[in-house]
Amino acid sequence: VMAAEGTRVRGAMQQAQQSELEAITDMFNKMTEQCFRKCVAMYKEPELSVGEATCVDRCVHKYMTVHGKVQEILGQQALQAQQQAQRQMPGVGLPSR
Repeated sequence: VMAAEGTRVRGAMQQAQQSELEAITDMFNKMTEQCFRKCVAMYKEPELSVGEATCVDRCVHKYMTVHGKVQEILGQQALQAQQQAQRQMPGVGLPSR
């Protein structure tokens, strides 16, 4: 029984890690696409110009800052929802004696 529980927990952790990796990859791809579209007007040279590089740097910084704030708010909302659910169902999630 304990081994089966451990396997289930490991599977859930692996699934959570996979989901997190997919979310990070998706966020990175969207950020790359949006910042490139915003900052690189034409492919004149193989290297970014100083203006393009500055634009990309600012765009990435802003995107990451906003993403961090959104994650923080979502985390707070999830915690509040969990606390609300626990208040509505006393005894749920407590270890049995």
